[in-house]
Amino acid sequence: MSRIAFIGAGKMAEAILKELLRVEWAGKESIVLSDVDRERLESMAVEYGTITTPSNPDAARDAEIVLLAVKPQKLEEVLRELSGVIDAGQLVISIAMGKSTEFIEALLPEGIPVVRVMPNNPAMVGAAVSVLSYGRHADEEARRRAKEVFSCLGEVYEIAEMLQDQAMAISGCGPAYFYVIAEALCDAGVRLGLDRSLARKLVTGTMIGAGTMMRDSGEHPAQLKDMVTSPGGSTIAALEALEEAGLRNAFYKAVAAAWRRAKEV
Repeated sequence: MSRIAFIGAGKMAEAILKELLRVEWAGKESIVLSDVDRERLESMAVEYGTITTPSNPDAARDAEIVLLAVKPQKLEEVLRELSGVIDAGQLVISIAMGKSTEFIEALLPEGIPVVRVMPNNPAMVGAAVSVLSYGRHADEEARRRAKEVFSCLGEVYEIAEMLQDQAMAISGCGPAYFYVIAEALCDAGVRLGLDRSLARKLVTGTMIGAGTMMRDSGEHPAQLKDMVTSPGGSTIAALEALEEAGLRNAFYKAVAAAWRRAKEV
């Protein structure tokens, strides 16, 4: 039997696939991909040597784990396709934004364990943050297997499903926030006369270092900020300018907007 079936072969599915192969959680012969885009399937088959099919039911039939990696707007249609071939012996994992385990369970036969996951963009380099929540029938074994899969990509956190959309607005969308900040800092460095390549290296190294400091020190961000902020110095002058520009309020609004959008999908 196929160990895992990917329903949808987009960028996030590819990121997950690549990491599972890299850490040898699965072999290429135990992975099957399905997608409506046949050219995409052909390129994935060439790149990774996995089994591919344009048929979602064929991919899901007899798979131990069925990973739903389709757009939220397509999820209901896909679940109706799969409802006749999936049974309670299989684990269904969905990475579709904004779609609850209750929504998924209602479209599948009774008793199927469902796990909802929101991984993020750094999954592409094995540095994801993935947030998991569980449906009514997800027992300890189902939870263990879901955590095992996403631990291959990076950090895994379990939360109540009622908080999934809030977490998505932070970790799911968060990489984009950081990329925008990084781009702005690079441009600011160029404006001051730095070579763009050097500015990018300085920004990248600084962001990685600051993130590592937060993770490893366990200190509150405010405490770490104070370590860099000398009385009357350049950092406090820069922070004052950020406050005047409304940086904090911009993030409050951005995260709330992302959360509201997830509710609309």
